[in-house]
Amino acid sequence: MEYKVLTPSDQGYPKPLVDRLGKSAPEQIFFTGPLDFLKRFTMAVISADSITGLALMAANQLLFTIREYDLNFIGGWHSVMETEIFRLGLFRKNLTVTLFTAKGLTRETFDSFLETRFYPPLHEFPEREEYFRRAKDGRLLMLSVSPPEEAKMKRPNIINRNWLACVLSDVVFVPFAEKGTKTIALTKRVLASQIPIFTTDHEDNKSLHQLGIPGLSRKSVGDYLESLGAHRASSIKEDQNQIVLPEPAAEQDNKSPRFIQGKLNF
Repeated sequence: MEYKVLTPSDQGYPKPLVDRLGKSAPEQIFFTGPLDFLKRFTMAVISADSITGLALMAANQLLFTIREYDLNFIGGWHSVMETEIFRLGLFRKNLTVTLFTAKGLTRETFDSFLETRFYPPLHEFPEREEYFRRAKDGRLLMLSVSPPEEAKMKRPNIINRNWLACVLSDVVFVPFAEKGTKTIALTKRVLASQIPIFTTDHEDNKSLHQLGIPGLSRKSVGDYLESLGAHRASSIKEDQNQIVLPEPAAEQDNKSPRFIQGKLNF
């Protein structure tokens, strides 16, 4: 795949990387697509590979408010919850999505990235066609800091990719994480770097609350985003490219469903 290269001396190099990492900022960023996505208010998403049913419902409640803002989502889009957010990332025209791969951009293409995120049965969702349409029209951004010929998703590259997605963001959303997971380790690193971060207020996220991460509700998340500089979309009109979903049902009872386990194969 054709790609471009940015170095810290280039005018378009993302400012948050320099401001937050200084001399440790990546020497090269490989990208294809509209780099201006990163100038928008950007929210990274990191979530553990498993998530309880009620925590998933709580995350979806927040997302119905989050999607009302002008946002760019960024992430590797691997876990079950991340993939769900990615799938609905183009919910409205005020939203954009940045794909951050751990592979090199001569080996990763929009097609290969999207096909693995819409692995069966997700391949039957209509959002798939919208993603492929935007990729074809040059309206998706893909980033990588891995060597261009890197064909495998190596663990160090994945960890570095996830960290840099958070560094590039104005805020990080953690839908779910438990003690001892890689997500908790990354969350602690984000906290230590004073990058804004939040989760849901559901009790299943007590491990995150105990770290001092604010737990927000559908009613409070908007004020939180606005305090960081996010703006509610001036107008949200339905059109043929929008994905219109029903309002989520109210949380039912306190009986937590069994864990949803697993992740997509890559």
